[in-house]
Formats: sequence, C-alpha cells, structure tokens
Amino acid sequence: MAHVTLSSDLVEEIAARRSISAEDVLALRREVFRDSVVDPMEAQAVFRLDHACHDKDPSWTQFYVDALTDFFVWQAEPRGYVSEELGRFLIENIAGDGRVDGRSELELLINVVHWATSCPEELVLFVMNAVRESVLNPETAVYGSNRPPAVIGPADVEVIRRVIYAGASGGGFTVTRREAELIFELNNATIEVENAPGWSDLFVKAIANHLMFPLGAPAVPTADEALRRERWLEERRGVGQLLGDMGRAAGSGDIPLREAWKSFDPFGSEAARAERDREAAQVSQALSREAIDEEEAKWLIGQIDRDGILHEDERALLAFIKQHSPSIHPSLNDLMAKAGV
Repeated sequence: MAHVTLSSDLVEEIAARRSISAEDVLALRREVFRDSVVDPMEAQAVFRLDHACHDKDPSWTQFYVDALTDFFVWQAEPRGYVSEELGRFLIENIAGDGRVDGRSELELLINVVHWATSCPEELVLFVMNAVRESVLNPETAVYGSNRPPAVIGPADVEVIRRVIYAGASGGGFTVTRREAELIFELNNATIEVENAPGWSDLFVKAIANHLMFPLGAPAVPTADEALRRERWLEERRGVGQLLGDMGRAAGSGDIPLREAWKSFDPFGSEAARAERDREAAQVSQALSREAIDEEEAKWLIGQIDRDGILHEDERALLAFIKQHSPSIHPSLNDLMAKAGV
C-alpha cells in the first residue's frame, strides 16, 4: 500500500485555532495510522501541534506518545535503534530551551527509552536530568509546584528505575558511570528522611549494580549487525532446501559433506558446546566484575565524601557491598569502619 502522509490542511486548521479537541485527535489518529507508517513529516507535524496549541483534549497525550514512539522506535532502520541524529531531533523538538516542561513530553521520552533496543546515552541522561530538575526546582519543572523541593517522591523513584534499567539505556540493564553519579547527586541534594521509602532501595542497588553487576551489560548488536541479522532472517532457506542443496553439492564433489553437515548442526551439538563455552566465559566475567577494584573504590570514596556527610543510604550501600562482593579493595576499609559495617 502506498504511503499517504498527514493532510497539511488539517494540521494548518488546528494550528490556527490553537486548540485540539477530542474530534481532532480522532481525525489525526485516523490519518497518521491509516497506513501504519509515521513518517518524518508527520512526526514534525505532531511536534508542531503540541507546541502551537495550549488547549488540548486529554486524549492528545496518548496520541502524541503513540505516534512519536512509533516514529522514533518502530520506524527506525533497523527497528528499535535510535540513532544519534534521531536522538538529537527528539531532544530539540521536546526541549528547545533545554528543559522538559510537560508530562506528555516526559512520558514520550521514557517510552522511547523503554521500548528501544538502543539509544544514545545523551537521551537517557536528558530524561534523568528532567527528573533531577523536577526534584530540585519543582516550581519550574515537569511535575509542577504542588510538591516540596528537594524531596524524591514515589513517581520520581519509578521514573528513575524505568530509565536506568531500560534495555536501551547507556548500560542496558546495568547502570553507567554517568547515571550513577547523577543518582549520587540526587541523594546528596535531597532531604533524606522525607524521600519516598523506595528511594533507599533503588539508590543502594543502582550503585551496587554499577560497581559489581555480575554479567556486565547485555550484548546489544550494533545497528549494522542488526541489519545483517534482519537480512539473514529474510533470506535464510528452509531445512529441506538446505539438505537438498547439500546432497547435490556432495554428489558433484563441490563441498566436503562432513564439514557441511557439521556447520548445519541439526541436533544442536555444536550450538550446545558453544553455549557452554559462552556460559563459562560469563562466569569468569562475573567473578571479576563482582570484585570492587582500586579504581571503583576510589570513585566510591569520592562520591560519598563529596558533601562531607555519610548518609544512611550510603551506609546501607556499603553494607550491601560488604555482604555481596567477594573481594573489596583495602582502600575502602576506613570508610567501612566509619560506617560501622
């Protein structure tokens, strides 16, 4: 089916009126999704309407998130890979002034990071900084003025959790150094006793994850590799055709049958052996990663000493590390003693 783009007349009419009704949202949804493709012009039109219209029906938010997630995640080539260029395009259209000002925009950012296979770390940190601004300067940030400053609420905890553990974030299911430092900054800048109960658990496990996550980040193939895999999946032949080709080639003396059969591996023996080797390598990596080495210890001491206060969350972190790490660099001994763990 030929691609049909969004009617410019509809966009112009809504933009001139500076308001979006429920009927407008239905009309936009029908036009944008009628061919299951959200193209760059349609994405730009959605951004334009969001900026131009101050009066929006509540149904606009869901359409805005659906359409733009589809464009940035599912229409990317290959699917799920948000390029540096697309990441910048998203940030520029959401926050020309460098800030996230609306809940729908934050929801879109979280949705993209959540569903993407890979996206630029700049995008992940942009979301994290939006949460940071909401916590420290609520009168000018996403969550508005109906919350106390310098307090991490339950919603903040869940947003941070979803972002740092999203598969597309900088470290995949691990926590990157920049994410860990932003988490420390939030902990130092907030009123510890008033933070949401879930914050301490998130803080401890996120920082411990950064320092000693046993398997490291999952291997995310590059965009080029993903394209090669997609082409292979499209072009690969069925078992019957493969066996027929092998028989014909062997009969004419073109290929050594034993090697061809070994590469085919119909009963999975070669694959099983490769899997065992992979698991052994992961165990080896786990044992090395769980240890807290000198560089990691130095970084941790610097973060804890930054504001001159040993927070209860930091005591809990040190206790967690002592309990779970098989090897801790001696430079942490004094801090452990000070924390009483």
